[in-house]
Amino acid sequence: MARETKRAIQQERVLTTNDIIFKKVFASPQNSHILIGFINDILELDVTEVNVENTYNIRTFYDESKQPYVRYTQVDVLARLSDGRQVTIEMQVCGQKLFKERALFYVTEIYSANYGKHELENSDGAYAEGERKYSALRPVYSVCIMVESEFLEDDNPIHKFRVHDEENDIYYKSVNKEELITMIFLELGKSSSAMKKNIKAWFDYFKTGEVTKEAPKYLQEACRVAKYQNLEQEEKDMISARQKAIDGAQAREDYVWEKGIAKGKAELVKTLLSKGKSVEEIANLTDMKEEIKAIVE
Repeated sequence: MARETKRAIQQERVLTTNDIIFKKVFASPQNSHILIGFINDILELDVTEVNVENTYNIRTFYDESKQPYVRYTQVDVLARLSDGRQVTIEMQVCGQKLFKERALFYVTEIYSANYGKHELENSDGAYAEGERKYSALRPVYSVCIMVESEFLEDDNPIHKFRVHDEENDIYYKSVNKEELITMIFLELGKSSSAMKKNIKAWFDYFKTGEVTKEAPKYLQEACRVAKYQNLEQEEKDMISARQKAIDGAQAREDYVWEKGIAKGKAELVKTLLSKGKSVEEIANLTDMKEEIKAIVE
């Protein structure tokens, strides 16, 4: 019972970064005001309407994987604004090799996927037939919330990337004067003390699941939705099952890692012995007295 209580407390603390809750808060139609508030705060836009293209449904989590593992899963929300612009929001809970390459590929893939899908309305013949296919390409904003820091060059918790000619200070814009690609990374592990009020409140939300009473109502609502006690029983069961799978995967990884370290030490000692090194010399070189004793015996 004590173990289950401890697990429940841990779940409450990390719930806002949990994939199920993350998508429930940002991709449920009834929570569109929360998503709009986040987009306006982080991207500094003035959005009043948004349509989520991959809405939240607990059943999708069962259907996507019969085995509930999420250790390296990237959870995202894809939303389209009323003017055709798109916003993708991703929660990155674990470090990943080639993450920057994948993030750029993802956002450019979303951008290019619109080619030829919807021609600009009321173009009045301004574009030739082939050009109209390119007119369907609309700006894409990518927001990635990272539990582990990726940009170690500085202590800034927010990094914003756009296509920019540094020498002439010109931004790469469309015929409509819109920047086509914007990528923003929020690193939760870094200090948020010097941020704007609303952005800091979002950092607090993702880190603790709590915000101050002065935070906007939509942010306070996000906290309420994410509370473990406010979840449906089906959601609690799914979170518990997936957490057990994660714990099991972690235990297996730890076991394999420890076995690998032990095997590597044994091979090192055997190699040094074969080279004519004495037990005393190896012990001085490696500081592995106990391991050497076990191997020699």
